[in-house]
Amino acid sequence: MELDGMTTGDTVDTARLVRDTVALVRIDSQNPGVGEEACARWTHGRLRNAGIEVTTRQASPGRDNVVARVAGRGDGPRLVLLAHLDTVPIGEGWTVPPLKGLIRNGRVYGRGAADMKAGLAVAISLLEDLASGEPPRGDVVLCATVDEEGPDMAGAHALVADGLVGLGDQVLALEPTGLRLRIAQVGLRWLELTVHGRMAHAGRAHLGIDANHVVARVVDRLKERIAGLPYRDELLGCPLFTCGVLAGGVATNVVPPSSRAQLDIRLVPPMTTDDALTLARAVVEETLVDFPGATYDLCGLGVARPPVRAADDAYVAARRLRGRRRARHRVGRGRRTRGVYRRVDGRRADRQQVVYGLRSGLVGPGAHRG
Repeated sequence: MELDGMTTGDTVDTARLVRDTVALVRIDSQNPGVGEEACARWTHGRLRNAGIEVTTRQASPGRDNVVARVAGRGDGPRLVLLAHLDTVPIGEGWTVPPLKGLIRNGRVYGRGAADMKAGLAVAISLLEDLASGEPPRGDVVLCATVDEEGPDMAGAHALVADGLVGLGDQVLALEPTGLRLRIAQVGLRWLELTVHGRMAHAGRAHLGIDANHVVARVVDRLKERIAGLPYRDELLGCPLFTCGVLAGGVATNVVPPSSRAQLDIRLVPPMTTDDALTLARAVVEETLVDFPGATYDLCGLGVARPPVRAADDAYVAARRLRGRRRARHRVGRGRRTRGVYRRVDGRRADRQQVVYGLRSGLVGPGAHRG
């Protein structure tokens, strides 16, 4: 397979990829949870044992990014492969052990198998193949980051702050896309709403202000309002809303004096992150008219992330994989170029407007359902 002058072998060592993916799935790296330390240690050792130049860079106390490089000839742009070491929490409803990396019917099952330990395994394999052949035109760099699943994405920020990702780089995030190239991403604004009501005994509920009731009304109205927005992007579709966390109350027989909700608003052009905050605030204030005496606090959670699209001159979007026709029989049928609803390092790495999708794209093994 050839990627703009970088040639790997005509066959993919799938056994090695599967072994690495299974090994990574078996490492608990939930965020929030135990974190990425063990996964970072395994990744660093795997790359070092393959003879690849690899270092760790602290992103925040106790959390290190892993950065590996195969040196190029110097006559082409750097290709930065982004992967993340953490996963979302295991959650409930599993029909298989989530940290065993079981293989069934040609699939690897487990927390993070798709998002995105398979992508990390692909990046490791690519560097290993490149290191054993002729040097690519430009450096190929793997940045395996911490905290991708958190609100602040400390690992991606650290890449920019440390100068490890820059304006001239071509960036490819190996997130699960079903091997479809993604050239656009929705924006994201996380918000935290706290409503302050008035405590009272449930036997005298009319004397209190039920903060849970207020928040429930806000969530329902905001979901309806966002669903009715007139925005639809050709690649990204419509804006979306989720209330991911809802907590309030002190006892079953007490009117809740306060209630807290964490809100996830996915944005499509022409929406801005300020639009999300403005809309949420308007809905809250409209709702509180029905609850005299209630007050609220509304603030951003994490960093605001606008919707983005790769630049037309981005190699990863315009040239894609030159060898994709030869590869179709090995990795799947031809796929369309699309957008993606998820927020990932390919966009979030750009606190300082360095990457922000200008020369970035996403393509990787596995896929989120739907």
